[in-house]
Amino acid sequence: MVCSLCGRSFLEIPVLGTAVRSPPCQKLVQPSTQRVKHSCKVRQPSSQRSSHITAVISPGICFDAACQQAADRAFLVAIALPLLGLIFAIVWKLRTPEAKPDEGEVFRDPESGAFFQGPEPGVLPERDSKGELAFRPISYTPWPVDAAEDGQRIRVDVGPISRRSPRTFVFDRLLQQPSQILSVTLPRPVGIVFEEDKRKGQATICGFLPGSNADKQAKVAKLNQQQSPQVGDVLRACTCTTFVFPTRSLLGAQPPVRTIVMYGADGQTWAKVATALKKGDRSDGAVTLVLERPLDA
Repeated sequence: MVCSLCGRSFLEIPVLGTAVRSPPCQKLVQPSTQRVKHSCKVRQPSSQRSSHITAVISPGICFDAACQQAADRAFLVAIALPLLGLIFAIVWKLRTPEAKPDEGEVFRDPESGAFFQGPEPGVLPERDSKGELAFRPISYTPWPVDAAEDGQRIRVDVGPISRRSPRTFVFDRLLQQPSQILSVTLPRPVGIVFEEDKRKGQATICGFLPGSNADKQAKVAKLNQQQSPQVGDVLRACTCTTFVFPTRSLLGAQPPVRTIVMYGADGQTWAKVATALKKGDRSDGAVTLVLERPLDA
């Protein structure tokens, strides 16, 4: 095409809605329904024109090394800043809380190294003769209890499989009739058949597999009055095997530890209780069951 103002020929680039400059004229190309507005200017050197045309026609696309390096730096900054913020948030979340023994709010378990919030502000949690915290098992979580809280205390071996130690667990009686809370330790496989009491939301012993460890112990108990599981006993808690992830293991500095924990069955669904009963291998050692037995049974 020929410019009507300067008489020079130029090439019209029909880019919809984009401003382009094509020597020797500067043209503003509007949508195809409008005419091209242009004004003539002095021709620039080819190197400057090419750079100017590239920047206007293709915003965000680089055609030289300097532009590409700048784009790469901007991309790295845009990715690095959110990642650094996420890492900082994770480290802050997993940080070890500062113990406040004088205030009686945060307490450290010397065996596991974990910190626990006290039962209530200003209330001291119960400790055994070794200074270790006493717990109430709620699902897989041990919760410190008030030193003045009622309930029966039972000692059960828990902790990493290679170095288990007895810890104190507290249980209240749940049955309306007079009852007894007892603990029974059996080798794997146990051989107890549990059933769900949907009305009470409890797991109850309904039988034993013939020839199983529980069946043998129940028969021996009838002769020498030993404690053993009986039909009608309500499951309150059981030991099971799980992996404990210390804070350092989440950051890759320490592997998770295979650990025996006390699982509290109170208020848990039948599916969760059944899963906990299955967790563990014969090599993990014996299973301890905490049972509540009606005295009129």
